[in-house]
Amino acid sequence: MKVVGLERSMRETSATQGRAARRAAAAAALAPALTLALALALGGPAWACPLPAAEAGDMHIVQGELQLAWEPLPKRLAVGQPFALALRVCPRTARLLRVDATMPEHRHGMNYRPTLEPLGEGRWRAEGLLWHMAGRWELAIEVENGGQRQWLRQSVVLR
Repeated sequence: MKVVGLERSMRETSATQGRAARRAAAAAALAPALTLALALALGGPAWACPLPAAEAGDMHIVQGELQLAWEPLPKRLAVGQPFALALRVCPRTARLLRVDATMPEHRHGMNYRPTLEPLGEGRWRAEGLLWHMAGRWELAIEVENGGQRQWLRQSVVLR
């Protein structure tokens, strides 16, 4: 009897260990999804795709499936003062390639070439912009999405 009881005890221990190992593997597989769900429930990212309607200070450009929101830093643009742009793009997998600006009526652009820095999750920062004249500027952002390149443009009047 002791041998039979020992065998049964070993089988039960083995089955219990197997169930515990399967539960641990399932929990490990679900951990990333649960972490993401918890993060979203607690507020998640500061913004979502598609981008919400224009917020105070944000400018929006929509072209097909591409959406771009930008905000100057500092918020108030001034003639001859350097500034940066905080940019958000949807879909988040799209890449910003270049930022430029021209004055179409004067047939010239900026005297400086801005740099782009990816911040992750569709957020970018452009540094080194300076609009040296008052008037209408056309902001142009080159975007690559799904292997296709296109320019997103928006007119801005600097007073």
